Amino acid sequence: MKIEVLGMGCPKCRATKKVIEGVIKDLRVDAELVEVSDLDEIVDRGVMATPAVFVDGELKCNGWIPTRKEVAGWFLGNGVESNIQEPCSCLYYAMEQAKMIKKEPSLYRLICKGCGIAFSSNVQKDYCFECEKKRRR
Repeated sequence: MKIEVLGMGCPKCRATKKVIEGVIKDLRVDAELVEVSDLDEIVDRGVMATPAVFVDGELKCNGWIPTRKEVAGWFLGNGVESNIQEPCSCLYYAMEQAKMIKKEPSLYRLICKGCGIAFSSNVQKDYCFECEKKRRR
């Protein structure tokens, strides 16, 4: 059995891993516990709240710390209703990181159509500052 805990390593993610480790030890379950903190992989799996837990590829927990009873239910095959808590803070961190990755560049490298020199600007335009001044006259 493969158990994956997805999260950026915040206290709730660490607590989730600790709960699962405890249940594995108590029930003597033969399982491999893996931490997944790679933001791209978390997003690719469609996880919008962490910590998230996958057991053999099936999402079991998303956005809260599971109870020992819930985790034991996953291993023993009997489902247990969960108390959904507030998602942990690493979700918000991950979302901000994802926004920054897909953000437009703040400086553009451009070639002036007037004089042909290369220049940088925070907006896309056709003429450098000097050529714009000449054109306004």
